[in-house]
Amino acid sequence: KLQQIAAVDQKAENFNAQVALRMEWQDPALAYDPEACNCSVKTYSTDSFRDFVSAAKGRWPEFTLYNQQNNRWTQNRVARVFPDGRAIYLERFTTTFQAPDFDFRHFPFDQQQFFIRVDGLYSADLYNWVDNEQYSEVGSQLGEEEWYITGSGTDISTETISTQYPTSRYSFGFQARRHLSYYLFRIFLPLGLILLVSWITFFLVDFTKRIEAASANLLLFIAWNFAIGGDLPRLGYLTFMDALLASGFVISVSVVLYNVVLRR
Repeated sequence: KLQQIAAVDQKAENFNAQVALRMEWQDPALAYDPEACNCSVKTYSTDSFRDFVSAAKGRWPEFTLYNQQNNRWTQNRVARVFPDGRAIYLERFTTTFQAPDFDFRHFPFDQQQFFIRVDGLYSADLYNWVDNEQYSEVGSQLGEEEWYITGSGTDISTETISTQYPTSRYSFGFQARRHLSYYLFRIFLPLGLILLVSWITFFLVDFTKRIEAASANLLLFIAWNFAIGGDLPRLGYLTFMDALLASGFVISVSVVLYNVVLRR
């Protein structure tokens, strides 16, 4: 369950999120007599649960987060075991996830894919993930202002990446788009005004004044281009924004050159 998105780092291509993870399984080795302990359920922390499973000569579905980049900071972690051997493991944690599926070709009108991938450490013959449709979801208040979620889903597959044998992988994915208000008023509107100023210079009678105004406008465009050029990593392809800025740069340079030709 995705509860919060703390940050999305486009240059590093990762995101920091707070996640709640729940696993439920049944193992006869974990069964016990409720009258012997005078209890209907046993509750353990992670360390004590490991000791309980080891004493019962059983297993629990240990896992790894495949696309985890930094340390996993756990806020809460608890396991509950019932007399019939059914167990529920709950963990709430925060970590940074790699997002190699980012594609910025249509930036800032792009839709990006985010994934949280959970790999089992035991063979798929022992444990196979099954999605809990009533639990897997995106929270209603994620705390991320730039993006809004457009959809989410889960996928179960078998992989051999984390270990040398096939293991089950659970992938929780969601899609997000950007709020465009920032880009409309901070990028597209200034770009339009800069190009408008270049066009207005043609109404000046003095060609020298035209060249001075167009050159100053070109310097302004270059400074503005550098100011907004640090949002994305150094990509091997052009984005929509790159093409737009390159076109604006060509127009500004052309205006300067044309006015110089008219002056001569």
